Amino acid sequence: MPTAVRGPATGVIGSKVYLLGGATSSTTVNLNQIYDAATDTWTTGAPLPTARYVPGGAVVNNVLYVIGGKLNGNQLNVVEAYDPTTDAWSTKSPLLIARDSVTAVVSNGIIYVVGGYSNSGDRLKSVESYNPATDAWTEEAPLLVGKSLGAVDLVGSTIVAADGLADSGGTGDSEGYNPSTNSWKPLQPDPNPRFNTCSASIEGQLYVAGGTANNSTPTNVVESFNLQENQWSSLAPMPLPSITPGQAEVGNLLYCFGGFGGNYSDLYNNVQIYHPNVQPPLISAGGVVSASAFGGFTSVTPGSWIEIYGSNLAGDTRGWAGGDFNGVNAPTALDETSVSIGGQQAFIDYISPGQVNAQVPSDVATGLQQIIVTTAKGTSSPFNITVNALEPGLLAPASFNLIGIQYAVATFADGSYVLPAGAISGVSSSPAKPGDTVTFYGVGFGPVMPNIPAGQIVEQINTLTNSIGISFGGTSATISYAGLAPQLVGLYQFNVAVPNVATSDAVPLTYTLNGAAGTQTLYIAVQN
Repeated sequence: MPTAVRGPATGVIGSKVYLLGGATSSTTVNLNQIYDAATDTWTTGAPLPTARYVPGGAVVNNVLYVIGGKLNGNQLNVVEAYDPTTDAWSTKSPLLIARDSVTAVVSNGIIYVVGGYSNSGDRLKSVESYNPATDAWTEEAPLLVGKSLGAVDLVGSTIVAADGLADSGGTGDSEGYNPSTNSWKPLQPDPNPRFNTCSASIEGQLYVAGGTANNSTPTNVVESFNLQENQWSSLAPMPLPSITPGQAEVGNLLYCFGGFGGNYSDLYNNVQIYHPNVQPPLISAGGVVSASAFGGFTSVTPGSWIEIYGSNLAGDTRGWAGGDFNGVNAPTALDETSVSIGGQQAFIDYISPGQVNAQVPSDVATGLQQIIVTTAKGTSSPFNITVNALEPGLLAPASFNLIGIQYAVATFADGSYVLPAGAISGVSSSPAKPGDTVTFYGVGFGPVMPNIPAGQIVEQINTLTNSIGISFGGTSATISYAGLAPQLVGLYQFNVAVPNVATSDAVPLTYTLNGAAGTQTLYIAVQN
């Protein structure tokens, strides 16, 4: 490194690692040091407006956010964003709680800031999320154990927070956060508790190197955590033990930048690179279901969306973007991850090391078919799945299961939801009234006219070729539209007039396709 530092924020854009701020042996700095892993060269960028030590760093849409940190002994709530294309900084909404020694993680375009150290002298349980699109912060479910300086990263769709410094000292506490349910659960503790480590998520595992158990003696311990197996494994030790290095993952390699060796004057400017023994993709036993929010069936149908679970399924985590499309055609690969079903290329809308979402091609034959995931690291063993002609399911995610009642997702014309008023905090909802037209969504309902094959953005009104019926409390409803939803891919839309039924917060909702009853148990709220 041009300047040896400890505790910088880091972020990766393409092959470049940005190291922002940190501290030298004598002062806190505002340096913007840029390492290009492709050329093994260093440059510098516009300096960080606010010098700081141990802030969090995160990248969304190729913009790097530097969050919190410490300056002159005071914790900061300052958030600043760097755009490399313009080499310019901007100021964003501040943290809800000033904190340093934090880790920032991105899931589905939202930044999560986990734990840290506060002005009150506490190791925080607090977790905040930041939406760059709205420049707004939200308080999320807290950690089970308050800690700072942990090894925190996205493993599949789970944010894993391992190790760290608790009020009682170094802790091996490990926890997993599910952003969709806003909940934490305990995981297998690290057998070598430490903090101030170098860590990254690579091919579905969390790698943790170095750090310290007492803030004065560095350790060379390197371990990996397998979330699927909930198990830690020991790996080749770190050549030069380091405390508070910068950290990054580029090309399935763990980069550890600088840090110090036991006292603050003993700074390193070296770059240590760990090469994991990355395995080919593996589909878990029972690891393929139709879209879980639409019933999660163990068989699928042409044109339906499926979820594939396993390990090493992708080298990074992201959903598709506009640039991935070829006109109206969805991508069949994202970042070297692809899926074949029955020998045909599926359409991919989301990848992560632990989960891939794909759409079944329209002309896959019914019967037992093989699913294969291919990445830059190899090809998975085939997974057998039954393909049925139809496998319908209405949108009804776990977040709409309220006190044991599973509501279908239904919306009014203004976008608000059909639910008992105030049923979900922060969600605008009210019961439907007889005569209201509400909209449901589904997958797996079969072909439409005119024909629109899987993998295409729907650009015209169309009609479901199979006969569908929807009933409220046993009373049939009038359906004014049944077909693929305009401007989307593979999602069916049903506009339905609520019939005159006995009112209740839990009216049974049923549906049939070609006379066969759907297998979901669903409800909807109806009041006069």
